[in-house]
Amino acid sequence: MLARAVSRGDLESEGAATISRRDALRVGGLSSLALALWGCASKQSGSDLPRADWLASSEIPSAQMDAANATVSDAATGTIAAAESTALTSPAALPYARPRFLWARGAPDPAGLNPMLPVTALTVHHDGLESLALGTDPRDMADRIELYRRGHRARGWADIGYHLVIDRGGILWQGRSIRWQGAHVQNHNEGNIGVVVMGNFERQTPTPAQLRTLRKVMIDLMRTYEIRRERVFTHCEWPTAHTSCPGRNMQPLLTQMRRNLGDW
Repeated sequence: MLARAVSRGDLESEGAATISRRDALRVGGLSSLALALWGCASKQSGSDLPRADWLASSEIPSAQMDAANATVSDAATGTIAAAESTALTSPAALPYARPRFLWARGAPDPAGLNPMLPVTALTVHHDGLESLALGTDPRDMADRIELYRRGHRARGWADIGYHLVIDRGGILWQGRSIRWQGAHVQNHNEGNIGVVVMGNFERQTPTPAQLRTLRKVMIDLMRTYEIRRERVFTHCEWPTAHTSCPGRNMQPLLTQMRRNLGDW
């Protein structure tokens, strides 16, 4: 599996040495799917109201936002060498995702990136923002993905936390390169592909186009990276996750979709 991961670009040849020198956190599993789903339901009450795991740019002080982006050259202005930019941002987890240069106005911070271990899991999220995504204009979708990146950078993360984004029109976009671990499930990012479906599914519902694309993405990721069905999660199904993500209007749909996927 390690050799296959290297050939796919999950792990660079020098990554093995890097991993062996640091304390790796093992990706946790669930004893049963039923237990996981019970955990999701239990997390939706009380003060644990659903929200994004990071602040929208309008909530971030401008000085903090400027500081978050100050060390990252703006790819759109051509101030990053082409070779360096490609090394940090390619390839996408799936080749048909729209490339990140169509939306990103900044590059990752290489100092904060960790090589992706061989992929063993995928996790589905919603964005959970109070400002709802309602349209499907590609320009608006691109701006919203850039908002994710800026919010994540303001938290000190190296880049957008998700590897793939499904917008309201069902279009798949590249997020973080599959070369690098994401930042989407605390303590469980190694070998875990993060897929965010645009919207707040406590307050709205996914579009039919989003659901069609999500099903295809899940199948293609399972086939490409040999992910077993029991390793396909939603955010709230991870034992240590204190969230209701991907929301009450998405979780049941994901449960049924996963049940019908089979093993690829």
